[in-house]
Amino acid sequence: PSAPADDDEYVAEEEVTMVPGWAPSVTLEVKETVETGEEEEEELYSQRSKLYRFRDGEWKERGTGEAKILKHFVTGNIRFLLRQEKTMKIVANHLIIDQLPYCDLRPNANSNKCWVWTAQDCADGEIVVEQFALKFGSPEL
Repeated sequence: PSAPADDDEYVAEEEVTMVPGWAPSVTLEVKETVETGEEEEEELYSQRSKLYRFRDGEWKERGTGEAKILKHFVTGNIRFLLRQEKTMKIVANHLIIDQLPYCDLRPNANSNKCWVWTAQDCADGEIVVEQFALKFGSPEL
Protein backbone atom coordinates (compact mmCIF):
# COMPACT_ATOMS: atom_id res chain seq x y z
CA PRO A 1 0.00 0.00 0.00
CA SER A 2 1.22 3.48 -0.82
CA ALA A 3 1.31 6.34 1.70
CA PRO A 4 -1.45 8.96 1.45
CA ALA A 5 -0.50 12.28 -0.16
CA ASP A 6 0.64 14.92 2.34
CA ASP A 7 -1.65 17.96 1.98
CA ASP A 8 0.67 20.07 4.15
CA GLU A 9 3.65 19.68 1.84
CA TYR A 10 5.34 23.04 1.09
CA VAL A 11 5.39 24.06 -2.54
CA ALA A 12 7.79 26.85 -3.39
CA GLU A 13 6.07 29.64 -5.31
CA GLU A 14 7.45 32.74 -6.91
CA GLU A 15 6.62 35.96 -5.03
CA VAL A 16 4.13 38.18 -6.84
CA THR A 17 5.35 41.78 -6.88
CA MET A 18 3.26 43.16 -9.76
CA VAL A 19 -0.19 42.48 -11.12
CA PRO A 20 -0.58 43.46 -14.79
CA GLY A 21 -3.18 46.21 -15.30
CA TRP A 22 -3.48 47.10 -11.60
CA ALA A 23 -1.94 49.98 -9.66
CA PRO A 24 -2.26 50.62 -5.90
CA SER A 25 -4.46 53.57 -4.90
CA VAL A 26 -1.98 54.60 -2.21
CA THR A 27 1.79 54.51 -2.20
CA LEU A 28 3.89 54.50 0.93
CA GLU A 29 6.87 56.78 1.17
CA VAL A 30 9.53 56.98 3.83
CA LYS A 31 9.84 60.40 5.43
CA GLU A 32 13.35 61.53 6.28
CA THR A 33 12.24 63.61 9.26
CA VAL A 34 9.04 63.72 11.24
CA GLU A 35 8.05 67.01 12.86
CA THR A 36 7.20 66.67 16.55
CA GLY A 37 6.25 70.26 17.36
CA GLU A 38 9.38 70.53 19.50
CA GLU A 39 11.62 71.94 16.75
CA GLU A 40 11.45 75.53 18.06
CA GLU A 41 12.01 74.58 21.70
CA GLU A 42 14.98 73.97 23.95
CA GLU A 43 14.82 70.90 26.17
CA LEU A 44 15.46 72.04 29.74
CA TYR A 45 14.77 68.68 31.40
CA SER A 46 13.98 65.12 30.36
CA GLN A 47 13.56 61.97 32.43
CA ARG A 48 11.74 58.68 31.94
CA SER A 49 8.75 58.45 34.24
CA LYS A 50 5.18 57.23 34.62
CA LEU A 51 2.31 59.72 34.48
CA TYR A 52 -0.99 59.38 36.37
CA ARG A 53 -4.14 61.52 36.20
CA PHE A 54 -6.71 61.85 39.00
CA ARG A 55 -10.15 60.93 37.65
CA ASP A 56 -13.33 59.61 39.27
CA GLY A 57 -11.78 59.59 42.75
CA GLU A 58 -8.67 57.56 41.87
CA TRP A 59 -5.28 57.81 40.17
CA LYS A 60 -5.31 56.33 36.67
CA GLU A 61 -2.19 55.60 34.65
CA ARG A 62 -1.81 57.84 31.58
CA GLY A 63 1.43 56.46 30.18
CA THR A 64 5.16 55.94 30.52
CA GLY A 65 7.70 58.00 28.61
CA GLU A 66 10.13 60.92 28.69
CA ALA A 67 8.77 63.72 30.86
CA LYS A 68 10.09 66.88 29.21
CA ILE A 69 10.23 70.54 30.15
CA LEU A 70 10.60 72.61 26.97
CA LYS A 71 11.24 76.34 26.46
CA HIS A 72 10.12 78.05 23.25
CA PHE A 73 12.98 79.97 21.58
CA VAL A 74 10.82 82.96 20.54
CA THR A 75 8.04 83.33 23.14
CA GLY A 76 9.97 82.03 26.15
CA ASN A 77 6.93 79.96 27.16
CA ILE A 78 7.81 76.84 29.12
CA ARG A 79 5.68 73.71 28.85
CA PHE A 80 5.50 70.17 30.18
CA LEU A 81 5.18 67.38 27.62
CA LEU A 82 4.96 63.61 27.98
CA ARG A 83 4.40 61.14 25.14
CA GLN A 84 3.75 57.42 25.59
CA GLU A 85 7.05 55.79 24.68
CA LYS A 86 5.61 53.09 22.41
CA THR A 87 2.89 55.01 20.55
CA MET A 88 4.30 58.57 20.91
CA LYS A 89 0.75 59.70 21.77
CA ILE A 90 0.76 62.93 23.78
CA VAL A 91 -0.67 62.22 27.24
CA ALA A 92 0.24 65.55 28.91
CA ASN A 93 0.85 68.94 27.31
CA HIS A 94 0.52 72.16 29.27
CA LEU A 95 2.22 75.47 29.91
CA ILE A 96 4.06 75.85 33.19
CA ILE A 97 2.65 79.02 34.71
CA ASP A 98 3.28 80.86 37.97
CA GLN A 99 -0.36 81.20 39.01
CA LEU A 100 -1.79 79.17 41.89
CA PRO A 101 -3.20 76.57 42.02
CA TYR A 102 -1.55 75.63 38.70
CA CYS A 103 1.88 74.02 38.47
CA ASP A 104 2.42 74.02 42.24
CA LEU A 105 4.73 70.99 42.30
CA ARG A 106 4.64 69.11 45.60
CA PRO A 107 5.79 65.67 46.78
CA ASN A 108 3.22 62.92 47.08
CA ALA A 109 2.55 62.03 50.72
CA ASN A 110 2.91 58.28 50.05
CA SER A 111 6.10 58.19 47.95
CA ASN A 112 9.40 60.05 47.71
CA LYS A 113 9.57 59.11 44.00
CA CYS A 114 6.26 60.76 43.08
CA TRP A 115 5.31 64.43 42.57
CA VAL A 116 1.83 65.94 42.06
CA TRP A 117 0.49 69.18 40.54
CA THR A 118 -2.55 70.71 38.85
CA ALA A 119 -2.48 72.15 35.32
CA GLN A 120 -4.61 73.36 32.43
CA ASP A 121 -3.81 70.49 30.09
CA CYS A 122 -4.58 70.26 26.36
CA ALA A 123 -3.26 66.78 25.50
CA ASP A 124 -6.71 65.60 24.39
CA GLY A 125 -7.41 68.61 22.18
CA GLU A 126 -9.23 70.93 24.59
CA ILE A 127 -8.08 72.71 27.74
CA VAL A 128 -9.07 70.78 30.87
CA VAL A 129 -7.95 71.34 34.47
CA GLU A 130 -6.24 68.10 35.50
CA GLN A 131 -4.42 66.83 38.56
CA PHE A 132 -1.29 64.86 37.64
CA ALA A 133 1.21 62.65 39.43
CA LEU A 134 4.61 61.81 37.98
CA LYS A 135 6.47 58.80 39.33
CA PHE A 136 10.21 58.39 38.77
CA GLY A 137 12.38 55.28 39.06
CA SER A 138 14.33 56.78 41.99
CA PRO A 139 13.96 59.73 44.40
CA GLU A 140 16.78 61.62 42.63
CA LEU A 141 15.51 63.94 39.91
